[in-house]
This record gives sequence, structure tokens and C-alpha cells, in this order.
Amino acid sequence: MRGWLIYDRSDAERNSAFIDWFLEESHSLNIDLQLVYTENLQVTLHNGQVSVHTKEKQHIPDFSIVRTIDPLLTAQLEQAGIACFNNAEIAALANDKIKTHLELTKLDIPMVNMHFQTNAPLPQPPIAFPFVLKTSNGRGGKEVHLVETEAQYQDLQNHYADQSILMQQLAPTPGKDVRVFVIGKEIIAAVLRSSERDFRANYSLGGSASLYALNLEEKLLVQRIVDHYDFGFVGIDFLFDENGSFLFNEIEDVVGSRTLSKVSDVNIVRLYLEFIQKRMEDTRCTQ
Repeated sequence: MRGWLIYDRSDAERNSAFIDWFLEESHSLNIDLQLVYTENLQVTLHNGQVSVHTKEKQHIPDFSIVRTIDPLLTAQLEQAGIACFNNAEIAALANDKIKTHLELTKLDIPMVNMHFQTNAPLPQPPIAFPFVLKTSNGRGGKEVHLVETEAQYQDLQNHYADQSILMQQLAPTPGKDVRVFVIGKEIIAAVLRSSERDFRANYSLGGSASLYALNLEEKLLVQRIVDHYDFGFVGIDFLFDENGSFLFNEIEDVVGSRTLSKVSDVNIVRLYLEFIQKRMEDTRCTQ
């Protein structure tokens, strides 16, 4: 079984240890996994057929693990006959926060009240201060702002005038959230992230992390989402309401595992590769 591990070159440099982990585990599972940079990928359309190749003329893989945020690239790979993890549908969903929230309301998933802005800036804030403003396609806690004054609001409106943004109520417990790690239809583990200094709980922004035991109500809520989508490997993030119950926040497509690795001995990479291996074998058996 042959696969590509796809990264932007700059992201690959920052994630070299994670990449090595993938390559080591794939070797032990007899998977021929090769690191491929997006900068070296070329997509062509010839006689009505889409094809993908690299500048190095590497063999076309059976599957790709897409570790870059580019739903269009994933869709092109799939049209060329390459199975992708995560698939293009999940990449498009998770990397558009407005779309994610709209879709999950169909599953009756609780979330904070929010306002979407997809065209002209609004002269006045649509919700009361303080609130959170973020771009629809930001990730990792970036392009997320706590808005407390009219001046801040106007500055951010000007800064993001050409982007789709969300404005949402500040959760009752700012600086605290839970990331649930999911592979396929299975909940693997959950991590509580918290920060005493920032309303954002992201570990990459200096927050702390601890293993979190989901209660039955939380598991059922997460499973409602998981059962509805064809996930590969994602992180589903939740805030807390005033009673300590989950409020959906976002789905992370290109999810990392630094927090999970810090607080547990879960080999998330091997579990992911085993999931892909089984999925590919099952697909072959049905063809």
C-alpha cells in the first residue's frame, strides 16, 4: 500500500518530529508512505481526465494524508482517484467555521449565540460587549479576538473588511475548552485546555493541558456529530456553558497531537494509520 503524506514545505519544517513519527509507524505497518510537498504537486486535466503528479515523478499513491489546509487540492486528488484523509467534504466543512456551525445546527448541537458577516462591514456591533470575533477560516487561535470596546470593533472591521467573520458571545468560562480527538467513528481521547492569561485556551498560545474524562452526556453529544460525518482524524472543540455543559466551538481538520502526547501515551499516529489501512483494505474488497 502506497501513500503520500502531504505538507506545505514551511509547515513540514515546523512539524518534522510529527512527520518522522508518521514515517516510522508506516514502515512498521508495511505502508510505503512518502512525504510530498504541495509546492511539488501538479494537477492536470487532459481529455476529460484529472491527473496528479509530482516534479520528482513519484508513483501515484493509493491514498493521501492531507496535512495542509486546501480543500480544493483534496478535491482534485480525489477526482484523480486518490483516497484522501481527511476527505474533501470534511476539509471544506471544518475549514469554514460559518459552514460548520450552520451544518451542526441541523444536528441540534448546542453552541453560543453568534452573528455571521459575509459581505459589507456592519457600522455597529450586532451583539453586546464583550464578544469574540474571528475569521471563518482561521485556525490555531489565530485571527481570534476579544472585542471589548467600540474602537476595537471598528479597527477589526477595517482589518477584516474583505473576509467572512463570526462574532459570538463570550462563553461563560473563557480560557477553557475541551478538544475531543476522533478517528473514524471512534472517540479516542479528550484533553482539557485552559489558560489563566488568555480567553483562548490553545496550547500553542501558552495554555495548559490535562487528560479529560468525558461523561455519558458529553460522549453522546460528540457521538451525534461523529455518526453523521465520514471523519478520518479530527479534533472537535467544545466550550462550557454556565452549567458546565458542552457548547460546540469548531472542528479542526489538520489536527495536531501535542496536547494529547503530553498528557497520555496514546499512539494517535499508529491508530490513524491502522484506520487508513483498514479503510483501504475494505474498499479493495468491495471493488
